[in-house]
Amino acid sequence: MTIALSHEEELTASSLAQLINGEIELIWHRGYYPTALCEQALPRIATECEAAGYTLTDDFQSLGTSLGEAAENESNAARYLATAAETTALIRHKIFDGQLSPTDLLRLDADELWPYGATVARHQGRTMLPGIIRRWPGGAHANPHIDQRDIPLLDAYRLIRRVGVNVYLQVPEPGNGGEIDFWGLFTDEAEYVSQKRPDYGLDRATLGAPHFSVLPGQGDLLMFDAARVHGVRRVERGVRVTAACFLGVRGPAEPLLLFA
Repeated sequence: MTIALSHEEELTASSLAQLINGEIELIWHRGYYPTALCEQALPRIATECEAAGYTLTDDFQSLGTSLGEAAENESNAARYLATAAETTALIRHKIFDGQLSPTDLLRLDADELWPYGATVARHQGRTMLPGIIRRWPGGAHANPHIDQRDIPLLDAYRLIRRVGVNVYLQVPEPGNGGEIDFWGLFTDEAEYVSQKRPDYGLDRATLGAPHFSVLPGQGDLLMFDAARVHGVRRVERGVRVTAACFLGVRGPAEPLLLFA
């Protein structure tokens, strides 16, 4: 049975506050990022993703070391911090050729819309990665998963919520896969960890039908509580590309934190 998740259709001060406070479940802002800039970036994204070595899974491609990789061990965490600036420069100056990247646009908007602003997260004085690019060519998918708050690089912030942010730069035609599916929330991360697969995420077969499924359009922004189980359906034809980051929430009177 499909259950429509409550959502707002524009990123505003009100909708951001509602999402952070758990009053709505999604923000789906259509046409958030210009499609012309999406198209200009796609050839460069394909080239860089094909050359990248993402170690967490081979189910999709990703630029740079991600926070998910960093959570695996101390060596990955050190690599994450050491390469964050290089990855950020690659995305800003090579992929988007000096134009405002989707996650930089999101950071500026969040800084203005949230009463206490938004800033890039830091770990022991070192800037974390503010945004990442992911690419799903034909056959790629992502297992259902949550994005955990309780990982070492985020411990000092004592986050109460982690908001997932995706800006869609390319999507398959309807009927060709690439949808993002949503299931319920995991309020207890230890319970989630106890159910994880050996590689990452959860077994789709054990979850049943998704509660809600979305195939955004090119340039669309999607924001949701990252403790909600979500996964990407296998891309049967075409390519799916997103610019992604997280907003970390510490409390109602604290700046939001960007990281990826």
